[in-house]
Amino acid sequence: MVKNAVLAFVFAAAGCLLSAPAGAAAADPALAQKWVTYGQQVYATRNYDNAIKAFSTAARADSRSAGAWKGLGNCYVAKKDYPTALKYYKFALQLNPADTGLAGYIPKLEAAVAQASRPAGPADMAGRYYNARRYDEAITYYNQALAANPNDAKAWQGLGNCYYAKKDQPKAVEAYKKALQLNPQNTGLQNFLARYSPEAASAAGVDVAYGPKDWFQPLWRSTLLPGWGQFYNGQPTKGTVLMVADLLLLGGTVATYVVGNSAREKYLSLDATATQADFDSAYGTWDSMANINHITNIGWGVVYAFTLVDAVVSAKRQPLNKAMFEEKAPALQFGYLPKSGALGANYRLLEF
Repeated sequence: MVKNAVLAFVFAAAGCLLSAPAGAAAADPALAQKWVTYGQQVYATRNYDNAIKAFSTAARADSRSAGAWKGLGNCYVAKKDYPTALKYYKFALQLNPADTGLAGYIPKLEAAVAQASRPAGPADMAGRYYNARRYDEAITYYNQALAANPNDAKAWQGLGNCYYAKKDQPKAVEAYKKALQLNPQNTGLQNFLARYSPEAASAAGVDVAYGPKDWFQPLWRSTLLPGWGQFYNGQPTKGTVLMVADLLLLGGTVATYVVGNSAREKYLSLDATATQADFDSAYGTWDSMANINHITNIGWGVVYAFTLVDAVVSAKRQPLNKAMFEEKAPALQFGYLPKSGALGANYRLLEF
């Protein structure tokens, strides 16, 4: 509180002194430099408003202080007020033409300001909607951009990104392939497509290498939940059938055991007062449940074993490429890229 009060008093006093007519006092470069130094310290704490006050005070103390005007430009860039920052940077460069760094930055800032001042085109609008996760609106604008320029590779890739976010793989792949046709040097998209759809990547001429089957990933999944490994292998129908069959057989095994055990206890608890029909009923239930329990238990074991074997047999060969060599790859794999002649290997225990 005391520090803020002192700072406010200093700025107020400086403002009063510097509000006098311009001819009332000569320029004071030493005082200006002190305010520039202080402004830089405040700027470093990201307190941009107070830094602006300090640099403004320095500029009033000496209007030819390039450091004061550049400091103001830095503050307004931090506040994303680029037109104002550009104005102050130009003042600073006029006073210090030897500042080559600022001289090189000003054209870039001018281009950014000009870009921001132009009306947003369809591609710009699409990018904004994509960033807001409003993919349907983004798709509409990307289609507008492509109607105006069908050879816009970036727009095709943006359209593919939208469909990828919507989990529409066929349309995403179609858009990505078109983007690669227009820009075959887009290695980032090549690497992504090689993992997302190896078949489409190969059709598009992407150098896709395959390693051994990644049997470990579907195996541990089916071990935990029968059928899960089949889903991982891209066989949802088979996975659903096996999962349902396994759960039904497991449920039947548990149910028949519970009912049969209850009948067994009832049978053993009957005494001389019970009728023959009571004995027969309890024993019959116990015996039938035991037989059914054996069948369901064996069936469950067979289905469970089949899911494990099938998960391994149906495992797909995993695509390998340069990007995957830099990431965590499934299990232990080796790969060869035919076109580039690159070799690689990766290892990972689990994948979630």
